[in-house]
Amino acid sequence: MPRRLLPLGASILLLVSACGGSGPAQPEQTAAPTGASLVADCPARIVVQTDWFPQAEHGGVYELLGDDASTDKDTGATVGSLVVRGEPTGLELEIRAGGPFLQSPVVTEMYSDDDIVFGYVGSDVAVSRFADAPTVAVFNALNVNPQVLLWNADLHPADAPLQQVVAEVGAVYVFGEPSWVRFLEAKGLLDAAKVDSGYQGNPILATEDVIHQGFVTSEPYTYANLSSGAVATGHVLIHDLGWTNYPQNLAVRADRLDDLRPCLEQLVPILQQAQLDYIAAPDRTNARIVAAVEALDSWWSQSTGSTADSVNQQVELGIIGNGSTPTFGDLEPDRLNGFIRILLPILREQGIEAPDVTASDISTDEFLDPAISWAG
Repeated sequence: MPRRLLPLGASILLLVSACGGSGPAQPEQTAAPTGASLVADCPARIVVQTDWFPQAEHGGVYELLGDDASTDKDTGATVGSLVVRGEPTGLELEIRAGGPFLQSPVVTEMYSDDDIVFGYVGSDVAVSRFADAPTVAVFNALNVNPQVLLWNADLHPADAPLQQVVAEVGAVYVFGEPSWVRFLEAKGLLDAAKVDSGYQGNPILATEDVIHQGFVTSEPYTYANLSSGAVATGHVLIHDLGWTNYPQNLAVRADRLDDLRPCLEQLVPILQQAQLDYIAAPDRTNARIVAAVEALDSWWSQSTGSTADSVNQQVELGIIGNGSTPTFGDLEPDRLNGFIRILLPILREQGIEAPDVTASDISTDEFLDPAISWAG
């Protein structure tokens, strides 16, 4: 693939590199951004509310943190200069931990705190909250949902059908009440009587014969490297079971879209390229993620090995990719509309007010640079 310069807004030039072999290419340095237009059009501090503790799946946003970044144990926020390939933009970046640390849904936080610019909002959540707190996804960081259901492969074959393992274990632990659980129950893949919504991310397979949700880019490595002894795991991607939502979209509040438009026109292409830069050369950012987790000093852990493995899995399993178009980070309307058709009846069965939304109600590709493409 030939190399060429790509425009990232009025004042930023970044390069998409060709890919050699099976891995991503190393990015090349080109003209540095001045940041002047970002300062003029964007909030002085770009706040991102994530959906979990710091982890490699958030690597693209952590890629934009300068070397001055630090993490506050009490607030869960990592704050530093917003940089593009090391060059300052004049803005600050604040990345907030979510999931069990926050104990509050991302969308709820977005509507209760006007400082939040972006939240990690999966397409299923966007639809389920559209009636009371609508959001619009502007960038999709991961094309395939890395969520899996895991089990102990020493007790149940790693390649066993999910229904078989469900029948043999005592419980299936999930975090909260995700709609994909109802979907799998309706397909006969999960037993509703065994589902427990109390999962908090701890490595329970080391002590219990259960299934629990996790990320293929995280938990298998964690279990293989437990200090108490390795636990082999089997797993199945919920994407492969038919739940094809876009999982880690950076979204804004629908009522703020117009006001943020001048900023998004410049910042979204930066997010696109930062994700690819991270995958190409992750070591610096992985060290930042590990340092953030250590500063939080909770039960959640990350290491040099786990973050490196996550990047490898994202590449090898096709978690990161373009989808069916050459544009990296878009939300394809046909795929999203097909998913919404599956989701709406499930939400309504759950008693959730779910209007007849379409892909254009909860997503837009207008801010993406179509020339930025994953070449892995």
